[in-house]
Order: sequence, then structure tokens, then C-alpha cells
Amino acid sequence: MFTKRLYRSYQFNFKLIKSVTDWTVLLYLIVPSTIIGFFLYRDIARNFQVLELQPIPLLLLLFVLSFFLVKPSLRLYIYDADLLFFKQQGRKIHQIKLWGYSYSFLLYNCVLVILLLLASPFIVFPFWEVLFALNIISVLHICIQYRYQNWFTKWPLLLIVHALIIFMLILPLWGLSILLVVVHLRLLNIVLSNRYWTIEVRWEYEAFYSWMKRIYQFSLEMRYYMPSKTKPPLILLAKRKVLSTHRIDNLVYKTMLRKLSYLKSPIQLIAISIGLLFVLPLWAKVVVLIFSSIGLNVALSSIVNEIRQAPFFQLMSVHENEWFQAKKRIKYRFFTPIGVVMMLLFFII
Repeated sequence: MFTKRLYRSYQFNFKLIKSVTDWTVLLYLIVPSTIIGFFLYRDIARNFQVLELQPIPLLLLLFVLSFFLVKPSLRLYIYDADLLFFKQQGRKIHQIKLWGYSYSFLLYNCVLVILLLLASPFIVFPFWEVLFALNIISVLHICIQYRYQNWFTKWPLLLIVHALIIFMLILPLWGLSILLVVVHLRLLNIVLSNRYWTIEVRWEYEAFYSWMKRIYQFSLEMRYYMPSKTKPPLILLAKRKVLSTHRIDNLVYKTMLRKLSYLKSPIQLIAISIGLLFVLPLWAKVVVLIFSSIGLNVALSSIVNEIRQAPFFQLMSVHENEWFQAKKRIKYRFFTPIGVVMMLLFFII
């Protein structure tokens, strides 16, 4: 049953990629990219002087990288309907979970080994100790994800676990091996207890549709087919029920806070402009300020126009003049502090 579910998952992803890509174009992209990437990596690795960091800087680097190399969740290939047959076929459910558990960590270790081998020509580090430490962190990371759902409890624990395990690299390899076996037994006990079925099913669905989510995020046209996520406003502003005395302005601000992706483009533009102010000559800074102002104006207009197409605005009777005035107020509220900061940087730098 596990092999059937694994095959169905790969079949779904294959059909998805096949339906949204042109194989001819994809082949012309993958083959040259692979060949060029191989020779480029080989040349860089040959000419690169290997970094030999002191223990403390190396541990700090591994601590930061551990948050990107950790396995955040576990895929067990179980579904909602399996819970109905658990009492009659409990042994079969346990077998599916064990196979899913083994396959998930085997796949994770294959990817991790490849990444560590690719990094080995550039920096000196204890390969097996780092591999075991990242596995221990991943197991403990998943255990914490099982037990704690609130971020204010979960993230402090994750920081402590990552720091402790990374700084335990001073232990011999046999000590890390024993610790890895112990944490795996602890996680298996949690998995086979079936007390967190809802969390496991949610992880399965997220993993099953992960490729679909990546493709939808990559394609601007297909983002509109993704189910919309309703998020509460930012924590610091959540208690403020009224962000503006004008009803349109208030709804626009709340929409931006619930869907922060609206602010991604303006923030990127501001960050790039500030970075350019540090390195460009005076005449180029003037050009940057002019074009950044035009770009921010266009970005804010686009954001407001997109929010205007939301369903709840279609149900409201809003005159065109009211939208025009709201757009002016929103731009003024955004442009004033940004303009002051940019002008200060222009004269100070």
C-alpha cells in the first residue's frame, strides 16, 4: 500500500509538470544548464582557496545554516480516511507509517549528503559529525513541531535545540550516533502513538501538493487559482480596529496587513534604492530618487487597483471620486515617511 501511495504521489507531480511545461523548451533549458553548471562548478572549485575557519566561527556558520538544512516536517503517506480503518487494520497503518518514516529520512539524507559534498571543496568541516548533527536537529525539530503549535513556545525551543546540537559537535562520532538513535526512538514513539493524526495528515497534504504550490507561486497567471489565505493583521496592529477614519482607506490597510505579498514589490524597490544611494555618485543618486519615486507611485497604484477587484469591494457602492481620493490619501501616507528617509540618506551619504 505504501508503494502505491508513493507511486501516486510521483505520478501526480509528473502529470502536473507535464501539463504546465513544454518538454522541448524544458529540455533545451535543463541540458545546457546542467553542462554549464558542472563545468562552472568544477572551475570554481579548482581555483577556490579552501576556507579553514576557527571552531567558533564554523559553529556559528553551521548554526545559521542548520535552519535552512533542517527537515521541518514528516511525511507518512496517511490520509483522513485511514483513521476509520485504524482499529480493523492497525498493523497495516503502522507499516505505512514506518515505511513513510524511513523513506522520508532516507530521501532527506540523500539530499543532505549531496549538498555537503558540493560544499566540501570550499570549506573544511567534519563531514560525518555535521551529517549526524543535522539529522539529530531534524528529529528534534519534528518532535517540537508535534508537541507545540504556538510560535512563542516553539521558536525559543527550536533556537535552543539548534544551538545545543551544533555546539555538541565536539562530541565523538559514537556519541552523536547514540544520541541519534535515542531521538529517533523518541520520534517513532510519537509517530506510532497516533495522537497527532491531524498534524500528520496536514503535513501529508502539504507535501503532496508542494510541487503544485511551487509552480503556482512561480507563475503569475496561476497564482490566482490558489486558494486565498486569510491571515489576521500584524500583531502590533491587530488591536487597532480602525487604521483610518475613511472606510476605503481602512479596508485597504487591513487588506495589506492580511496579505503582506502586496508590499513585497515596494519594499524590494526601496531596499534596492537605498543600497544604490551608498555606492553611486551624486548625479546617479538623483536619477535613482526620480525613478524610485515613479516606481513606488506605479506600485502603489497597482496594489490599490488590485485590492479594488476584491469581492467585498464589488458588493460596496463606492463612487469613482471616492476611490480617487482614497488613493491620494494612501499614497500621501506612504510617500511622506519614505520620501523623508530617502532625502535624509541622499544628503547624509
